[in-house]
Amino acid sequence: MRRPRVIWISVVGLLLIAFAGSRILESAEPAHQLLTGQLWQTMSPDAKVAFVWGIGSLVEYERAQVGASSMGTKSFIPFLVKGLKGKSIDEVVRLIDTYYQAHPDQIQRPVLDVIFQAVVLPTLTVETEGGMAK
Repeated sequence: MRRPRVIWISVVGLLLIAFAGSRILESAEPAHQLLTGQLWQTMSPDAKVAFVWGIGSLVEYERAQVGASSMGTKSFIPFLVKGLKGKSIDEVVRLIDTYYQAHPDQIQRPVLDVIFQAVVLPTLTVETEGGMAK
């Protein structure tokens, strides 16, 4: 008589542990979110500089690894390389801040997209072949 009860309690216990474990794993999955203007506006100046510095480091790493040969790919890095060339980190931060101040309706727009809109695209021109160049 005790054996079926022990088995039943063990099964219920294992089900509870499995359910709790699945909830923990579910909550631990990273949410894929991009940094938007909403958080950007609350960040300290040092955090903003660190973010732009990270983007710049990524661009420099890609440029050093691939070089100009990546121009034929679908990578956005060559455009970042050209658009960020000669700009200081403080200037990029200022341009991002200015963009969000001028476009408060676009507060949910990702900061990386704003870097393209406010920093990169204004420095690029269309070539006769249809590609973008500085």
